[in-house]
Formats: sequence, C-alpha cells, structure tokens
Amino acid sequence: MRRLLALLIILNVSRVFGAEIQKYSFPLPPETERADVYAIKAVKTPRAVLVLCPGRNGNGEGWIREPAWQDFAKENHLGLVGISFASPDALLNQWHGYTIVSKGAGQTLLDAVRKIYGHDLPILFYGFSAGAVFTNEFVEWKPERVIAWCACAGEDEAQSRHENSPPGIISCGEYDGTHYGADLMYFKQGRALGKPWIWISAGKKTHSRSPEVEGFVRQYFSAILNYKKAGCWVDIDSKAEISIAEAAQVPSVSGLLPNRELLDKWRNVHVP
Repeated sequence: MRRLLALLIILNVSRVFGAEIQKYSFPLPPETERADVYAIKAVKTPRAVLVLCPGRNGNGEGWIREPAWQDFAKENHLGLVGISFASPDALLNQWHGYTIVSKGAGQTLLDAVRKIYGHDLPILFYGFSAGAVFTNEFVEWKPERVIAWCACAGEDEAQSRHENSPPGIISCGEYDGTHYGADLMYFKQGRALGKPWIWISAGKKTHSRSPEVEGFVRQYFSAILNYKKAGCWVDIDSKAEISIAEAAQVPSVSGLLPNRELLDKWRNVHVP
C-alpha cells in the first residue's frame, strides 16, 4: 500500500512538474527591484498567452506549476506565464511601483511574451491582490492587447478612464474589508461607461484565493475563446437574467456573461 501511495505521489508530481519551466530575467523598469517572468511552453503554437499575477512581490512560478492552470492552457492552446516582479513596500503603499504598469513593468511583460514565444500574442490575465492591481492597470493601459481578464481583491485606485475594454471579471471576498468596497466601486465605474464586465462576490471569503472563483474564471475564459454566442445580461443583486435594455437602464448593477451556459455557474459562485 505504501509503495502504491508513493507511486501515485510521483505520478502527481510528474504531472505538475512535467512541463519545462523557464525563468527569464529582464532589466529593471523604474521603481522595481525584480523583473522575472516564468513560462511553460504548454503547446508548440499558442494562439494566446495566459498571464498569472500573484499578490504583492509574489512569484508566479508556483502558480504556473498548478495542474488546473496547466491543463487549461493545454486544452485551450495557450502559453502560460507567471510574473515575478517586485518593488519596495513603501512605493507600493503609495500606488507606485511595478503594479502601475505604464511606468515600465507593462512593457517588460510585453517584451517577455515576444522573447518567449517569438512574436506578440494576445493576453488573458488572472491577477490576485497586487496582481489584480497589475491586471487592472494593464487593461486600462493596453486594452487592445487583452482578450479577457479577471482581477480578484485588488483595491486599486485606478479609475475607468475610457470606454474601450475587453470582457472582464472583477471579484472580491465577501469579508475582505476595504478591498470589497473598492473593487465594487471600480466595477460600477466601468459599467457606467458600458464596459462588458461581470462582478463576483465570493461568499465568506477573506483576502485569499478562491478555488471556486478560479474554476469559474477558466470556464469564462474558455467561453470567450471557444464559443461565439450571444451574451447574457444579469442583475448582480438579484442574480436574475435581464434584457439588454434593462442592463442599459441600470448599468452599475448589471453585468455581462459571454453566454447563457455560464449563468448557473456564475450564480453558484456569486453571493451578493
């Protein structure tokens, strides 16, 4: 029995670590003290790249080792990247540093994608905490480079500055203090401009990653990548499906799903 258990552990480790992970280091952008990118070439000719953005000064290498993200990348013909940027806490506390991508870190990521894959690729983002701030800021900075994105628990000071935006998810844990109000306000600002976003209130979660939300994020990305169907408008308070006319009347409390197949899945993870 022990030998069987050991074999299962080895097989599982091989599954997680089987793909070759490469580290790429880049010249430091302004206000940063580390600029590394980790990548797995999950497929030979990716149609896009999924960028995972961990919390403050975190290392995305561990994230791209997770089987769920590796499997998703392979199934959807994506490259897989994890950022590992860092800035002094004093700068990050004042909304400076690598999370403000227009100051240099964003271009470093674009350079990394070009170096790793040999050419520019469209991007999907998933970011948590400071990684969510990075994601928000990148979408505001270069919306044309992004297919879809999710920012969880960011508490960003960014304002929705223009109407253009790719589809996106903004999410926060129900018990995540000031992050919750800031993220909901950012969502409402974007929806007031007509941006195709959806809100997820993660029930009973504090400032932590949510496997349930991340599972939905992968389904959402897959729907955008693979299924070109009519969108589904929802009321984020009642969780009811509404018409496009009703959504236009109350944009700040409405959101858009890529298709109706995601409606019940969204209802299961969203706890208003």
